[in-house]
Amino acid sequence: MDRPERDIIGILTGDVRLYYDLARFLRSRNMRFRLLDFKGQVPPDIGVIMTSPDELERIGFEPKVAVTDIEAGMRQALQAMKGMGESQVLIVGVDPGPEPGIAALSGGDIIETRVARSPQQTADIIRGILSDYSYSRSILKIGNGSPEHRDRILELVSGSFDLVEVVDETCTSNQNRGYHVEAAIRIARFGDGR
Repeated sequence: MDRPERDIIGILTGDVRLYYDLARFLRSRNMRFRLLDFKGQVPPDIGVIMTSPDELERIGFEPKVAVTDIEAGMRQALQAMKGMGESQVLIVGVDPGPEPGIAALSGGDIIETRVARSPQQTADIIRGILSDYSYSRSILKIGNGSPEHRDRILELVSGSFDLVEVVDETCTSNQNRGYHVEAAIRIARFGDGR
């Protein structure tokens, strides 16, 4: 019998407010999670447990994350669940425009995707990604379309990356609305054979 993939986030806490906030946040990001009980066994498909700082020592499972900030805690949980570490290269792809798409990749895997409402929000999301994940090197790949938005994003994140590449997005963009994330993924993967 095959071992199940450990790709579900477990929420194990007696703090009702933390559970509610985590569940709402993870649902908004379409992430798979399950509420766990201190009396039960941890199911084999759980890849990481999120809990409160006060309850961390009660949990005999690894990896586990003490959550003080919901978004940073989610990123720490994803990093722990996927086994990402400081030796990984972090690539952030951006499809610029009025509603920029953002994709973060590490080790070729998509670790986070977002759609922003403005260049400023894009920069805020990117700064959060850079501060909450561990990596050895960071690369920004941004599409060459929408010059006004692209240049503003580049200005806002100037100096934050080890390398910045402006990517020809002729083959990455889709004219249909709502495909900004898919374009950002293609931009992030541009040049790596995918």
